[in-house]
Amino acid sequence: MLYHQKIENCFSTAAGPGGLEKDAYEALIATAVLAAEDMAAELSSGGLAPLGLANEHADMEAMEDVAEHFRENFDRLVVLGTGGSSLGGQALTSIVDGEWYRTPDGLTLDYMDNLDGYSFNRLLTQSNRGRTAYLVVSKSGSTVETLSQFLTALSAVRETMGEKNLQYHFVLITEPGDNPMRRIAEKYNIQVLDHATDIGGRFSVLSLVGLIPTLAAGQDAGLVRKGAARVLEETMRSPETAAPVAGAALSVGLARHNNISTSVMMPYSNQLKSFAAWYCQLWAESLGKNGLGTTPVQANGPVDQHSQLQLYLDGPKDKLFTLIGINSATPGPEISPELAELAGFEYLGDKVIGDVVSALYQATGETLVQNGRPTRLIEIETLNEETMGALFMHFMLETHIAARLLGVNAVDQPAVEEGKILARKLLQD
Repeated sequence: MLYHQKIENCFSTAAGPGGLEKDAYEALIATAVLAAEDMAAELSSGGLAPLGLANEHADMEAMEDVAEHFRENFDRLVVLGTGGSSLGGQALTSIVDGEWYRTPDGLTLDYMDNLDGYSFNRLLTQSNRGRTAYLVVSKSGSTVETLSQFLTALSAVRETMGEKNLQYHFVLITEPGDNPMRRIAEKYNIQVLDHATDIGGRFSVLSLVGLIPTLAAGQDAGLVRKGAARVLEETMRSPETAAPVAGAALSVGLARHNNISTSVMMPYSNQLKSFAAWYCQLWAESLGKNGLGTTPVQANGPVDQHSQLQLYLDGPKDKLFTLIGINSATPGPEISPELAELAGFEYLGDKVIGDVVSALYQATGETLVQNGRPTRLIEIETLNEETMGALFMHFMLETHIAARLLGVNAVDQPAVEEGKILARKLLQD
């Protein structure tokens, strides 16, 4: 297996009254298995397109061509997109160089996922415009944050490089049909790639939205899909023993029977910080409907042991914890025995940084359980593209199955439309 999920410490037998009773879990797991079987039937008939991408190969060459254009002609690739249009790519490319997005061949990736005047002005004024490319992602082609960035960047590059060169610096991803981004692309002969109409942003990581940045970073996008396909196949073939099915039943059961209202995602690796952010959007936007859902919280181990752990151990017992550890994490530098002894921490001598992280991961998990907090562990053997694909598929499946257990639609987000309409009205006044 590419990862192991351990849920035994989420039950009352380990976590006490804060844990889920086994009979409640068994009832939910039976329903979750039926949900997975229904999903298998949908997949076989061409439904659930975001999941089916795991077995797609025909689109890879076109994505590789775009990525090669970026790598061969530019030093910097700026991804303009918000939410799911950015988070999947961030999560994948983070495993190359942590949170810095520098690729082995020197291409720097910047994700401008939040609209901010200061940050965007700094990007435009400090980057070499002749050596900077832009990948602009908006499914609708009219996302106001992304469109604002695109129009500003387009103007800046046109001013420096000239109108005829815009086509070399920009590639757009948006759905077919008339929309603002396509109209601009047509005027300036900018390449446009089709965003599938049946794939929403938060489920788009296995599409060109997540995989073009991955390829630009020099990673193997085929392995991402391979890992995802492996988890999908195992889950659809044997849902009664599948980790995503168990995770969905556990999460819904704790919310329903134990008043768990918060889901804390806490990876012990900087390379997975962006993955935790991706999970938070997926879980919140897919399940937070009709008064249901649990609030996802991103925590980063071990640093947040010094900011959030006090609340987690001694605050309300309303949280499910998911800790992610990497068994073969980069060990890091060795701690000098001489200096460790001088500091009075002899036990650190000859240890490497990775040993300390591993000990903190294990100790935090055990302490949470000892304090009656249901804690799930996800342990990864090796962090690479295939493992990331497996994790993405696990949580997309877990989310879909949880939505079916809750009776909500996992792929819409009706409540946020009201705010978008009001923002447009305020800008027009």
